[in-house]
Amino acid sequence: MNIQDVILGFLYEEPMSGYDIKQMMENSVSYFFDASFGAIYPALRKMEKEGLVEKKVIQQEGKPNKNLFVITESGKEQFQQYLYSPVNPTVTRSDVLIRIFFGRFTTKENIVKWLEGEREKSQSMYDNLISVAETYPNMETFKRFTLEFGIRQAKMILGLIDDELEKLNKQAEG
Repeated sequence: MNIQDVILGFLYEEPMSGYDIKQMMENSVSYFFDASFGAIYPALRKMEKEGLVEKKVIQQEGKPNKNLFVITESGKEQFQQYLYSPVNPTVTRSDVLIRIFFGRFTTKENIVKWLEGEREKSQSMYDNLISVAETYPNMETFKRFTLEFGIRQAKMILGLIDDELEKLNKQAEG
């Protein structure tokens, strides 16, 4: 999976601007794939040169012109190749987990601070995903699965962090 594959998937559904693609990512897949405008726009330019997308310029009154990107037949073929290629292993990268792994070299207070910060982020993610689920109760089945995956993952992370914080607090008391 790379940014081009993800962009092609969004454009397979409907033509979008770079801004629309970023918004769709933030509102749908950001808990397992995220990209900045600094990655999206260069990818779109490259994909246009490769003939995977076409850019249509939409004239707008009183605003800058809007660039709408449309997937080409070649882009659809590449996206289908991606869907039928072997699935890459899932890799979890976490700065907080690396720090905790080496926790014996720091203070308990530092670890608590990291865990509380991570808990806050996970709670925000969980709340956001629940809000999306409530806003779109009739979401397509496959999208619903990825949303439910994110909800359960965030809930699991919250539980683990709460358990660890409780252990650390008991150690501090005892």
